[in-house]
Amino acid sequence: MQMLYAAFDPVPFPKGSAVRIEATVRALAAAGVKVDLLTVEPPHRPEGFAERIECEGVEHRPVPIVGEHFLDRALAFREATRARLQERDYQVAMFRSPWEGLAAVERGLPCVYEAHGFPSVELPYHYPGVLSRPQLLDRLAAQEVVCLRRAQLFVTPSATGRTYLISRGAPPSRIEVIPNSIRPENFPEPPEPPSGPPWRLAYMGTLAPWQGLTTLLEALARLKGRLPVQLVLAGTRKGRWIRQARATAQRLRVRSMLDFAGPLNRSNVLELLWGCHFCLAPLPDDPRNSLQGCCPIKLLEYMACGRPLLSTQIRPVRELVNHTQTGWLVRPNSCQALAEGITHLAGQPELARQLAQKARQEVFERFPRQGFVAQIAHLVSRIQ
Repeated sequence: MQMLYAAFDPVPFPKGSAVRIEATVRALAAAGVKVDLLTVEPPHRPEGFAERIECEGVEHRPVPIVGEHFLDRALAFREATRARLQERDYQVAMFRSPWEGLAAVERGLPCVYEAHGFPSVELPYHYPGVLSRPQLLDRLAAQEVVCLRRAQLFVTPSATGRTYLISRGAPPSRIEVIPNSIRPENFPEPPEPPSGPPWRLAYMGTLAPWQGLTTLLEALARLKGRLPVQLVLAGTRKGRWIRQARATAQRLRVRSMLDFAGPLNRSNVLELLWGCHFCLAPLPDDPRNSLQGCCPIKLLEYMACGRPLLSTQIRPVRELVNHTQTGWLVRPNSCQALAEGITHLAGQPELARQLAQKARQEVFERFPRQGFVAQIAHLVSRIQ
């Protein structure tokens, strides 16, 4: 089977979406699919990341995309997808968004819609100005409907995402829930936590608004002078989100409590996490997370690394983390609740140790890469 897998994302790249895409195409190739992978060429490639995926059965073509505005780049990638579909005969196409998906369904191919995010939901978080352009959001939603109606199968990483797909008209019998995964062999037995205080807190991933970083910085402001903490932020050092984070930290007078580690390749992730006491994912309760669903890879990596996890009581997180058993979950959108959670874990070292131990055991049992590969193989059997 020859498949075009198109994704409007840079790959490889220090983002959860890139990790998921690489895992998926490798699993597809292992199932006997010949994958033609079309992705975006990043404007800059972080140190330690290869130019393309090298895997037998996968032909990876990063596409240079130019455009001053996001929509220009998205539409340019759609045209690149359309051109690629005209160059080769494919038996099936797999896509992650309407940007590339519309070109695939218009071609009349059997399609798999791997739905991780919908532009009509996500774009206002990236570009708040689009809220003043309701007609644009309506057009995006209409394009999503076209893809939803014409796709033969759907993949989502969470039960929350499945519920949302059904609400948008996807037939339940055609939806496969395939969560993210980790490789247990990449997470050896952790060393003992560093001595404290100060308590070192780790946050890994994008600094986007839907990650709850502002709430986390406000929690630091509440802890200042009460609990000695240092927050390590592992994410991009460029762009408007890092500028917003720095400005917020300055306004709250917590800049001295932050370390900006920059993006990490896989070899550096464990070093950072093991050097901290707690791992944080302060996800807010908003449509980006709680409506369309998500399965943050960083949560699984936190659980696997052997450090206690502090996150929020939203549905996608509860699918992965059991409060008081494999993590400590607090009320979302609350800097007070987050500060209290950090204080609680700092004062309960035995609880923190137990949470980390149970989380590590559970993530190895529930989310190993071999299980992900088996689920992708089942998906392939449904395509055939």
